Amino acid sequence: MMGLLTFQKGAAGVLEQGNIDIRKRPRVRNPDGSISTVRSMSIGTDNGEVLIPTISPEGKPWDENQAIENYRATGEHLGIFDSVQNAVAYAKRLHEQQAQAIGLMGR
Repeated sequence: MMGLLTFQKGAAGVLEQGNIDIRKRPRVRNPDGSISTVRSMSIGTDNGEVLIPTISPEGKPWDENQAIENYRATGEHLGIFDSVQNAVAYAKRLHEQQAQAIGLMGR
């Protein structure tokens, strides 16, 4: 499986690589039966658009405020980008890569 840092090298607009090992993130079963390993949102900061996880390391879903609180407390992020568009594009690629890695593409 491709590591997060390797995957980001080809992403557009990366200002800072993420510092979370996505290979160690929990798998979470969603209400619709699908599985999430990486669920994220982005927030604008003085450093750029920061992509942060919305699932805790223990596998609990976070609302936006909890995700932001975790970022502020720990500094953990999936990458910092030069624009919202590049953060969203990367998040989509990351989701697709993770889905493929665990055999969920097309389900």
